[in-house]
Order: sequence, then C-alpha cells, then structure tokens
Amino acid sequence: MYQLYRDQPLLLFALVVTSGVLSAWCIYNDPVINNDGVTYLAMAQYMAEGKWAAAFDYYSWPYYSVFVVATAKLLFVDIETAAYLLNTLFATLLVLAYVSIVGELSNNNRRILLIAVVLILFFPSINKYRSFIIRDFGYLSCYLWSLYFIFRFCRTFNKAHLAGWLVFAILSCLFRFEGIVFLLIAPYFLLLFGARNLPHRRAILLSLSSAIVVASAILVFWYVNDKYSAMLAMATINGQDITGITDLFLENIKQRLGERALTPVNYTLVIIANIGDVFYELFRRMAGFYLLFVIYAYFKGPALSDELQRRVWLVFVATNLVVLLGFSLFNNFLVSRYTLATALTLLLIAPFAIDHLWQKAFMAGPVAKTTAVAVIVVLVGISLDRLAETTNKMHLKNAGQWLAESAKSNQAIYSNDKLIIYYAARSPSENLDHLYSTDMLIEFLETNQLRNYDYVAFNLDNKIHADSLLRQTLTYHLGRPVFIEDAGNQRYVFVFDVRQRYERSTG
Repeated sequence: MYQLYRDQPLLLFALVVTSGVLSAWCIYNDPVINNDGVTYLAMAQYMAEGKWAAAFDYYSWPYYSVFVVATAKLLFVDIETAAYLLNTLFATLLVLAYVSIVGELSNNNRRILLIAVVLILFFPSINKYRSFIIRDFGYLSCYLWSLYFIFRFCRTFNKAHLAGWLVFAILSCLFRFEGIVFLLIAPYFLLLFGARNLPHRRAILLSLSSAIVVASAILVFWYVNDKYSAMLAMATINGQDITGITDLFLENIKQRLGERALTPVNYTLVIIANIGDVFYELFRRMAGFYLLFVIYAYFKGPALSDELQRRVWLVFVATNLVVLLGFSLFNNFLVSRYTLATALTLLLIAPFAIDHLWQKAFMAGPVAKTTAVAVIVVLVGISLDRLAETTNKMHLKNAGQWLAESAKSNQAIYSNDKLIIYYAARSPSENLDHLYSTDMLIEFLETNQLRNYDYVAFNLDNKIHADSLLRQTLTYHLGRPVFIEDAGNQRYVFVFDVRQRYERSTG
C-alpha cells in the first residue's frame, strides 16, 4: 500500500474522491433506507439513549450499530447520516483494498492498476448496495485488507504483515460471523504452505492456532445461541417437535422437500439444489462477463504467477464457497449479497485477463478489435444501468413522513411495511417490532386488534388479487382512507384513521 501511494498518489486520490462521489450519487438517487437498515438504526438509537441492554437483548451481534452511534457522536450528526457516512467510508476502504491487492499481485503494473480502479469503482454489485445501510461493507473492507496482508506476508514473511492480517481478520468478525471461519483456517495454510523458513514456525503455529480456536469456539457458541434461540422458542410455541439446532436443520430440509420423504436420494437433491442456488447468486453478483474474465485469467495464466499466492487465493475462494453452501443448506435460503466476498475474491484476477485480452485484441485483426470494443460497451452499459437503478420505495417514505406530521408521538401506528413505521418517526422499540407483515395485518383485522391502533398504513400492490381484496376489506371496516400515496404501476399506500372510525361507530 505504501509503495502504491508513493508511486501513484494521484491515482489513489482520484480513487478516494470518485468512490465518495459515487456513494453520494447512489444515496441521492435512492434516498430510502433498506429494511435491515431500520434494525441497525433502531439499535444505534437505543445505544445513543444509553439503553445498551435493550439493544443487546434484541440482537447480541450489534457491533455495526456501535460504529454507527460512535460516528454520530464523533461528527455531531444524526444516526441516519452517520450510517451513510460510515458506509461511504467502508465502501472507499473496500475499493482501496481491492486496488492495493491487485497492485501487490501485479507488482504495481500501472496499466493493470488503472483497469482495477475502473473495474472496482463501477462494479455493478458494489454500486447496487452503496445506498444501503448494511454491515456488509464493513465486513468486506476488513476481509479484503486482511487478504492484502496475507499476500504481503507471502512475499515478505514479515511478522508485521501477519499481525496486519490478524487485526483485520478480527475486525471483520465484528461485522459478519463468516470472518471467524477465515480466522480458523488462515494460520494453518499460511504457515504450512509457505512460511517454512519462518523462525519458530511451529511455536507460532501452535500458539496462534490455539488462541484462535478458543476465541472462535466462544464466538460460535454466542452466535448460534443468539441467532437460533428465538427460532427454537417460536417452534415450541407453535407446537413443533423441535428442541435443538439439529431438529431445526432437518425442519428446514423438510420445508424444501415439501411432500417428499427425507430419503438419501432426496437429501442429495436438496444439496444439489443448494449448490445451484449458491452458483446462481454468485453468477448474478459477478455480472456474468466478469466471471468469464476470472476463468480466463486463472487457466491462461496472466495472474497469480506466484505459487503461494495462487494457493492462498484458491483457499479463500474454496472457503467462501463452503461457507455459502453451509449457510444455504442450514437455512434453506441464501441472500444474494452474501456472495459478495466470494465475488470480490474472484474479481481480484479479472484485471489481468482484461489487460491480456485487450492487448491481444489490438494486435489481431478488425474482428477482434470490434469484439473487444463491443464487450467494453456492454460492461459500461451494465455499470451505468446499476448506477441509475432504485428500489422504487419512495412512496413508503412519503407515506411515513405524512404520518410523522399527522400522528402524535403517543398515537399507535400499524403497517404491513416497517419502512413506513421508520419514516413515521416511531420509537426504536416500534421499529424493532416483528409484527409488520400483510399476514399479521389480516390476523389483526380478523381478531379486531386493529382497534388498538390509531392509524393503519397499508402498502399494497393492486396487481396482486389478495392485496386488492384486502384493501376493499379495510375500506369496509375502517372507512375511506385519509391519505393515499400513489407510486405508479398500481402500487399505493392507503392510510386509515382507525380512531375516528371507531369513535363514529360507537357514538
């Protein structure tokens, strides 16, 4: 990193500025936070109010929210602004780490570095999430910096670089649980694969591994107990015969099988289906073309000429895939952005392929040149399209802000969408409530529990027949809506004044 700063200071300065501008644009283009962001900000608000126990009771891995509230206090800004600033910082650290790793692998080849800068700044799967308030950017930036120090260690065998890996690997665990896996494997493959000449190699391996195994076991126990205890409690309440993690795992498998029996053949099919899910989501996050560049770079050899670096890269790719498959198998679903660590690890060698193919194309005939230009145009189009994309949830924000102005702070609001509750300026406890869904809205209507609320905000898609019927039912029971937000494309938010309707019906 120091050599890159020394040799290419203007390039790094342009990288930092452009990354900040891209984040600002994405937030401006789509100024509605994501659902997970509501949770993180509510926990941060609890912490800002000094209610740390309440935050930890809700979720015992709240370190991202700790960073958010620390940023808010340090910069004297509100919680939401602090989260956006923090994610902009993490996104910038991520692109810096990526370029630094490519610089390390290419001996700071200027042409390859320029390709890496353009590639990571406009990589669609990064820009897709720049406007999100998520902990993933914190995890990914620490993950890549730890990988950078591993590659440095492969070249220098300097124990300071080993310490750098350890620091960032530990920091990554504060954001996502997966970081623990890399803590477990890294000392083994580093010292066994390459550091054969390191003084006191066995002593370092034994002490480092022992400490990491103990710390990881504690963290795993804590994480599993927190993540799945609520699911086990809910299963008991629902009368399901689920008493442990193994039972929960088998229940998830049965849900995927449906009516089919849990036989070895069907279980094998579930494993195959989950492998398919992992590679499908990875292909999506790699935006197709980039995966082709990775395959070319690996098999044609313009990247990873150092054997130890190649082994490190392969171990990290394989470990990421195993983690993804394990998560998919246990939980019976996979969030697309969870594949980003794998995608970025693969993407490290893509600039080498692009550079190699570009040179070959312009040494060849007109057909090759035309093809190369066409590919570049397609990639630019994909990147620019992602920068213009929005989540189309502005109507939820508008409806919530109307409620914030119209409803008093002591008046209760129910909605089938938690974003409306958030923008209605409700308390952290209301934002963390699990009751916001269309199914619960129907149940509350049928059991007359909606009378406990002053306002009901119904987010509906009129193209869905069940939503259309529910709107008619709500109008019948609660009267005409007092506010309607039209998002276009037959999507609306209807706000009903339950209190006034109840007073009229009993007056």
